[in-house]
Amino acid sequence: MNHKYICIECKRESESDFFKLKCEESDYSCFDIKYYENNANFPVLPSPLAIKSLGEGSTPVVRFKDKFPEIGDFIFKLEYFSPTGSFKDRGTSLLLSKAKESGVKEFVEDSSGNAGASMSAYAKNLGMKCHIFVPEQTPLNKKNQVKIFGGELHNIAGPRQNSTVAAKEFCNKTGIPYVSHNYNPYFIEGMKSFAYEIYEEFNEKITDIVIPVGNGSLLIGAYKGFNELKGLGLIKRIPKLHCIQMEGFSPIYNKFNNLDWKFNPSSKTLAGGIAVSDPPRINQVVDCIKRSSSECEVVSEDKTLSWHREIANWGILSEITCAAALAGVEKLLDKRVIGKDSNVLVPITGSGLKDLSNVKF
Repeated sequence: MNHKYICIECKRESESDFFKLKCEESDYSCFDIKYYENNANFPVLPSPLAIKSLGEGSTPVVRFKDKFPEIGDFIFKLEYFSPTGSFKDRGTSLLLSKAKESGVKEFVEDSSGNAGASMSAYAKNLGMKCHIFVPEQTPLNKKNQVKIFGGELHNIAGPRQNSTVAAKEFCNKTGIPYVSHNYNPYFIEGMKSFAYEIYEEFNEKITDIVIPVGNGSLLIGAYKGFNELKGLGLIKRIPKLHCIQMEGFSPIYNKFNNLDWKFNPSSKTLAGGIAVSDPPRINQVVDCIKRSSSECEVVSEDKTLSWHREIANWGILSEITCAAALAGVEKLLDKRVIGKDSNVLVPITGSGLKDLSNVKF
């Protein structure tokens, strides 16, 4: 082992334990991975571990500088070229490889759709059985992805958080382990490859990355990856990692701005991938935003849907969730957070083919 667990709240270190998801010393807070100081290997990954890949990562980039003349450069990174059509495959590959190494044969996961589809695919490839808990309103194509890979689908009524509660109750009842991509720190470690690839292609050219955020795994993983690159002396600065949330689903925005916030269960959005009311790593996300000198913005449903139609005119069919980042770019421009000296990258995190039922033609 070249790593330990560290509680994201109390900072207490302990030996890594795949099945332990929370620190009992700090109100059941999540863990992060901390590597030994003498670990100079790159990429920085947990060992021993043989990663089982389905071809995730190495996603293409496309420039759209002409669409934003007010910005130095504007780039999409097409994460929907991943095996199951979303960025979640980066984290799933490492997480389930570690699960296999730890002897897992069957597990439980909850998801808004993309992670469930991803976990089902990698589980099938690794010979595991999985139970995927999703909100009833999850797009049919995402549910069908779970089923075609052999995952057992559990439809749960109500907001996204209800799926988490139901999954945990099922684990307590059956004894099947909860291999949550939101709680398990190995998922975050897989997300670091996003930062490594941006460095390999652009070095330090990218100044700002604008990310649609629900639970925050991509933003946390990106920060960790860039911070490791900086620690190794490969870059001098970390790009600004701007967090974009939806109206009605903005716990991170409110925490970042020290505002009181209570989720309204009647809130709805078509940006289902970031319709998260209680992210377990909220303090870690806020810390990464602040440490990268970045901003956190909230965008409206109307602006998000408008941008979804607009980028379709560019030839990009994304999930509606991804378009929230474009609405965020517009806000950051209006506030002059980004401008002529900014080279901006936006991850297109999921394929629009996963959900055409809510698209107006």
